[in-house]
Amino acid sequence: MKALENLLMALVGLIARVIFITYRAIALLAAAGAAVYFIIVSWLYKSPELHEYWWYPLPVLALGLLPAVARPRRSKDNPTRRYPGLTGPIDACADAFIAWIGTLKYFTSPLSLVEDPGSYKIKGAEIRDLIDGGLQPGDILLRGYDGYLDGIMIGLTGGGKGLGKYFSHAALYLGELNDEGDKQIAARRLQTQEDSGAWVPAREADKDKIRNNPDYYQAGRQMVVHAMTRGVFVEDILTFLRCDYLAVLRLHDRFQLGPQERGRDRSLIKSLSGGTEEIHASLMKGENVSRTDVIKQARNSALGKIGSCYDFQFNDLKTANRFSCSEFVYYCFKSIHSYLGLVPKPHAFLNVFFRRSTITPADIYEAAVSRGKLEITWTSGSLKKR
Repeated sequence: MKALENLLMALVGLIARVIFITYRAIALLAAAGAAVYFIIVSWLYKSPELHEYWWYPLPVLALGLLPAVARPRRSKDNPTRRYPGLTGPIDACADAFIAWIGTLKYFTSPLSLVEDPGSYKIKGAEIRDLIDGGLQPGDILLRGYDGYLDGIMIGLTGGGKGLGKYFSHAALYLGELNDEGDKQIAARRLQTQEDSGAWVPAREADKDKIRNNPDYYQAGRQMVVHAMTRGVFVEDILTFLRCDYLAVLRLHDRFQLGPQERGRDRSLIKSLSGGTEEIHASLMKGENVSRTDVIKQARNSALGKIGSCYDFQFNDLKTANRFSCSEFVYYCFKSIHSYLGLVPKPHAFLNVFFRRSTITPADIYEAAVSRGKLEITWTSGSLKKR
């Protein structure tokens, strides 16, 4: 069933790309055609008999078409990604289509479709206010954009109600990262996929490549870790804040489970160890848990998975080998799943297609708004206007 769905998605992606390339080429072809006719044919060849050579403009039109459709070949965005098995090529095409959708944005005045636009509603004054005192390590960042097709599609898959529908991405704020201690933690829990499809611990050489690759790990004063198409990586908060909507969620200083909550363990990831297992055990006993202890474990969990692949299929919650953005945040807080009460929900495009049981950014927002498990400490002015 999954292979059939991915084949359908790959075909839709191929058709969409052809339509978009044609759409993108219309204006350029019109301009090139006008230039060819009026400048080359009418101006240079004034003799009427030369007008019979109507095909003269075709090479110029072809040259005009090339800039519209030719694009530099993109390198592999994650060095550890594999597509094994007979359905591998289909899965690769489906993933590429989803990744491409995330670069598209539409405008209504005039009606147009563009790739990777750069205008955002959150401005400098708000960014200064946030980074000067509105952030603490361990904060969950939810962001969204106007016009991006992937955000619209997330909304059409039951992505959330109220303000939750404006969020299409989730991340974890780490604060300061330094090479002395953090670099060796980075990628230590990285899993890679063999040609057979099996997931195995990455080789130390592969881990070192990730640690020394600034596209995945870099030290800095105010760093964010999150999962996007290239996988799990860290970047500066200033880069992350290029968006239209943003909310900051934070755990309460101390918290515990009530009697009814202890009756059912909602932890999806059962394999815990060390500090994460201790926190989980304390919660299930009804003991009080410190936010500081939870954030320490969440930070280590986040760093350990740097370099992991992106989960384009949104179905890898339990194995935690690859991640969507919200799956990654959920994984980082695996010690307190029973407290957050977040469980995978069925999501489907238009409630019919590509049904998945997963967690979305809106689900995380709901944990703050509906259940009060997280505190909303900061929201952008663009959200307040909504």
